[in-house]
Parts: sequence; C-alpha cells; structure tokens
Amino acid sequence: MANVRGASTILDVAARAGVSRQTVTRALNDMSDVSAATRARVIAAARELNYRPNRHAQTMVRGRTTTIGLILEDLANPYFAELASALSRAAAERDWSVLLCDVGPDREKARAQLESIVSRVDALALTGCRTDTLALLPPAVLAQGEFGLPLLMLDGPDHPRLSARVVIEVAAGMTAALEHLAAIGRHRIAFIDSTVGPDDRRDFYRASMEQHASTWPGLDISADETVEGGGEAARAVMSAAPDCDGILVYNDVMAIGVLKALHASGRNVPQDVAVIGIDGLQAGRFTTPELTTLAIDKTALASTAVSMLATILGDTGDPHPLDAAIELQLELRGSA
Repeated sequence: MANVRGASTILDVAARAGVSRQTVTRALNDMSDVSAATRARVIAAARELNYRPNRHAQTMVRGRTTTIGLILEDLANPYFAELASALSRAAAERDWSVLLCDVGPDREKARAQLESIVSRVDALALTGCRTDTLALLPPAVLAQGEFGLPLLMLDGPDHPRLSARVVIEVAAGMTAALEHLAAIGRHRIAFIDSTVGPDDRRDFYRASMEQHASTWPGLDISADETVEGGGEAARAVMSAAPDCDGILVYNDVMAIGVLKALHASGRNVPQDVAVIGIDGLQAGRFTTPELTTLAIDKTALASTAVSMLATILGDTGDPHPLDAAIELQLELRGSA
C-alpha cells in the first residue's frame, strides 16, 4: 500500500529523467506519443523520488471539480445508502462531487459501468466490495501502479493496487457484544454469517466460543445478506439448537429478518432469545423491539476516507495516514 505522497515535484522528476515537464505528464498518463523506453525512465525517476502526481492541481487546471467515484455492491442495502450519504456530505465540504456506481448482481453490466466512470473521476472509493469486484476494474486502472487512478477501500478486501484503506475492527465490538449477552444470562449464542462477507467476524466468534466449549460449542450458519436470508438462518439455528438464547448477526438487515422469524415462531425477543446486529442502521430503530447493534460510525468512516483522498490528490496541507481503522460500538436498544 502506498505511503503519504512525497514532497518531490514534477520538475524534479523531469530533471532526474532528463526530459521536459510535459513529457513526464504524458508518460505518467500512458499517452501513445511517448516511447516505452522514455516512459520507463520517467517511472523509474518518479519512484526513486517518491513522486506522486498532484491530481487536485491537475483537476484545477482542467477547470472542473474533483469527482470521487463510489463503487458499492448494492445500494438497496441501507448500509450502503447511509454510507453513500455520509461520503457525499463529507465530499461536499470540500466542494467535491461523488459519482455512484451500484455494482449489483450482474457482473458484466457492472464491468461496463466501471469502464464508463473511470475516465470521469479523479479517484475511486470502493466499499464492501468483494475480491471479484476488484477484478472487474479495467486492466489499465489496476496495471498503472502508483501513478494510476487512486483506489481507496472502505471495509473490504486488501489489494496490492490500493492507495489507501479503512478497515472495520471487529474485536473490541464483538467482545463487548458477547460480554453483554453473558451479563444478561445468555450463554448459548449462535452467529449468523454472510455467505460473501469477510471471515473476521465469524473467526472471532469461533475463537470466542472455543473458550467456552465445555458448556456451548457454538453454532454459525451462513446466509444471504437480506432480510429473507436472516430469517432462513434464524429458523435453521432454532431447528439445530432449540435452546439457543442469543444470536449475533453479521449485519442489521439480516438481523431484522431474524427478529421477524423469531416472532413468527412464537419466541419473544429479548426474553427468549436476545439478538444483536452489526452496522448501526437507522432502520433498526423501526423494529419492535428496536434492534441492539454494533454500530459503525459512518460519518467518521466517510470523513476519514475523504481526508485520505485529499492527501492522495494533493488537496491538503496536513497529510493524512493512508491506513485507518474504525471500531464497532455497542448500541443497546431493545432486542438485547
């Protein structure tokens, strides 16, 4: 992953490579009128000097606002909608604009969408994206190395091409959730995972259950990240372990499905089964009981992302670290 942009200028690179400033610009933008040998010499000089193009300055020269492309998996999921709103507001504080790309289930359409927006943005922010979504990016974007389009990942897989990354740290939050469940007398706790989600949440749950295997071996079931998926998983949990008295769920959308399924089965929440989701969605306040959740501070997530991009694009006087973490915060409501 790239470090904070160096202090070298384009004139330094031109002097080191023995070419003009214009040639440096054309070489780093992979224009066809620059020979392969010259381009290689310019790139070598830029790397030696830790030079990064000031994309904000380039944008100002072109006479348009800085535009961030936000790539997300499913805008129908309220988590992504809330994060998109937070990122748009954080970008607007810098007079930037945000161009949304909802990948969706049709991967070929997604590939065409991604190809259409990369030429219209100054950087890409990807959120919740699977590894195969990264593979849909145009090869030129991934192959240009540190001189190509900046890529920022928000709560998604690592990739050698990323310029910056914000991760969601689950350990402290999940520990707080499990300790809270134990404190209210819940010791037979299951975990409902996503079929495509990162394994860190499931792995942490399994490690925690191993510490208490003598009384409860643990139970985790994977499902689609939908209300329906959560409901199906809840029914599977109660069928496999009727004495289960607590359920921790991969996200709030699935947890809402869990609440519905438990209600339909005649089990009371939280008296019979306590339920905790993850995300901190506003939709969790509309359930009965209201959903207890491990909340992600989406305003902080968006603000951190925009600060990182400002550093990468050269639109800041205070360079921001390009690796950051946001912790889950237990928000007690009615379901646990």
